[in-house]
Amino acid sequence: MSKTLSISDEAYDRLINWKKSDDESLSSVILRAIPKIRTPEELDELLSRIGSLSDEDADIMTKAVEEE
Repeated sequence: MSKTLSISDEAYDRLINWKKSDDESLSSVILRAIPKIRTPEELDELLSRIGSLSDEDADIMTKAVEEE
C-alpha cells in the first residue's frame, strides 16, 4: 500500500541527499531515519541505548546543522 503526500522542495532535496544509493527508495530513507517510537517509555529506552555523545561528535553534529 502506498500514500501520496506533498512535501516542500527543501524536504525532498534533504531526503534525496540521505539516500545511500540510487536504488534506495525515499520510503526506505524515511523508515531508516525516523525511529518507530510510540510512547515516552520507548523514547527513554532508545535514548538510554544511544548513550552520550563525545565532545567531538557533538561538534561535528553542530557544524553539520549550522551548514544547513
